[in-house]
Amino acid sequence: MTVPVLGAHTFGFAWDRVAEEAVAQLANAGYRTVQLMATPPHFDPWRQDAGRTRRIGALIERHGLSLLALDLASSDINLASPSADVVDFAVEAYMSAIDRAAELGARWICVGSGRRHALLAKANDRLMTSFRAAFARIHDKAQRTGIPIILENHPQGLLASASDIVRFLDAEGYGDMPVIYDVANAFAIGEDPVEGLNSLWPRLGIVHLSDSPKGQWRHDPIGTGDIDFAAIAALLKQRSYGGRIVLEILSDQPLADLETGTVRLKEQGLAFTLGS
Repeated sequence: MTVPVLGAHTFGFAWDRVAEEAVAQLANAGYRTVQLMATPPHFDPWRQDAGRTRRIGALIERHGLSLLALDLASSDINLASPSADVVDFAVEAYMSAIDRAAELGARWICVGSGRRHALLAKANDRLMTSFRAAFARIHDKAQRTGIPIILENHPQGLLASASDIVRFLDAEGYGDMPVIYDVANAFAIGEDPVEGLNSLWPRLGIVHLSDSPKGQWRHDPIGTGDIDFAAIAALLKQRSYGGRIVLEILSDQPLADLETGTVRLKEQGLAFTLGS
């Protein structure tokens, strides 16, 4: 039977532990697949530090880890800003992150869609124009560097829903681009994660799992919110999902909650391996 690989995200460690420490802790806990948050003080993608990337790369190699992707914090950048200067800064941030991803041997660079205007819906068509051009610039850099883009849904973004993502990728000629589907991000906009997963099924590269109360946007420990993980597990089993699943939990005790979440997912019927 085909089963997915379960990995862990370092986002929960980003504010009090450097990347090296977080990666080592995840490896010692048995995870062999990781996703790295690229934001200071955890890991600064803007600063080229060959010595540091060599040390992290050696750590990844020593533990036999697979580095899925680098993420930029959405609070740091905005690809859909009406300000050209802000967009240029965001694009340059991604350019730097792509270089760091190449240095570390990551499989993908994770890209979001920039922030939509929550109060002026008519402004979003104009913001999409900015985003579309910025995304094309990043895509060109990614292709030249050999680090493919993986696009993620985000509740504050122009591409918040599964259908938004499908329309954008098809319209812009990125039909073969993989997607990270974050179930908590989807839940925050009222989207049924099972329906979203089904809509994006041929494009799924990574599924992000965390929990959240209904009507809120959170990345809480598994089992503490209202997301139906049994239904998600049943779908993944029914459709023989064999890709990557990443636990992305933000809490005061990220490692403990990742490990507890791993156990709770098994209890919900999700079969997986921790192998790379």
